[in-house]
Amino acid sequence: MSRTPTAVSLVIAVARDGHGRPLATTALTGPDPYEMTGSLLAWGAVHAAAPDAVLKPGVHGPVAAFGLDTLRLGAAEAGVHEVDGALARR
Repeated sequence: MSRTPTAVSLVIAVARDGHGRPLATTALTGPDPYEMTGSLLAWGAVHAAAPDAVLKPGVHGPVAAFGLDTLRLGAAEAGVHEVDGALARR
């Protein structure tokens, strides 16, 4: 039985230079915010607990902890996907 989602997440990010000028913009969509957060946290915990995980001691953000490519895979597993480029630039 499939479930119809009642809510979705839309994340829009703008990277800016030191003067505040936009360098790049992207938009991501995913499941409702609570489901997305729970899925991302669970993915991170499983990935960090893997026997072959190589993690530096201390506190790190997700990109520094796992690497961008690995984090993208985890986000995709959690249902987070890039929105069509035309919408992302609006």
